[in-house]
Amino acid sequence: MIFKKNIKKIATDLFISRLRCSVIGEGMLHEGNIFLIDYAIQNMPNNGITFEIGVYGGLSTNLILHLLKKHHKSNQLFGCDSWIYEGYNDNLENKETHIDGKKEIDRTDYMNYIKNAFIQATTLLHSNSLPFTCHLKSDDFFKNWNKKNEFQDVFKRTFSINESISFAYIDGDHSYEQTKKDFENVDSKLLKDGFVLIDDSSKNLQFGSAKYITKILKNPKYKLVLANPNYLFKKII
Repeated sequence: MIFKKNIKKIATDLFISRLRCSVIGEGMLHEGNIFLIDYAIQNMPNNGITFEIGVYGGLSTNLILHLLKKHHKSNQLFGCDSWIYEGYNDNLENKETHIDGKKEIDRTDYMNYIKNAFIQATTLLHSNSLPFTCHLKSDDFFKNWNKKNEFQDVFKRTFSINESISFAYIDGDHSYEQTKKDFENVDSKLLKDGFVLIDDSSKNLQFGSAKYITKILKNPKYKLVLANPNYLFKKII
């Protein structure tokens, strides 16, 4: 099991310990990912941005922002999320309009709650270093980026991106097809010596994100840094 495997962990950090019970999504903050994100941030190129696909309620976002400050990194954080509810049984023919186990709660209302929780948590915990996060599917984000269009983030700021990526955390749609698209989009912007972490990619999992790892392992442009148990890669070409 992914949670029973021996993994590398960072030294105790009081903010990260408190973060788990402060922001929605506690179960999504895997100890192994904390170590890998910390490693990537410490060793990534200084002249690019950090980028996050899939932010949910802000748990990983606030972790990244904390580690950027902790390691005295000036790399700005950007991100995107479509905030679309994914039910446990969405693979069945009759897709429900409510959340799992609660028929009176509409999916859209629930995801608006999660989005607002992201805004509130990030504003509270990192008001001086807010990320540029957009309510967009990752494919649409990169299409606009490639066209050099301006964006508007969830904090109602207009921005554009002129830098490449130093570190990317991919935690969006975990299907094989979308993981492939997200990785290829990140690869097109990732600096040499930059890092990419694929969430839910442990070989013990059945997600498409885990199955796609075999492709990256064969990619001569990338070197495996560590599987802890999710996979962190470094771009070497």
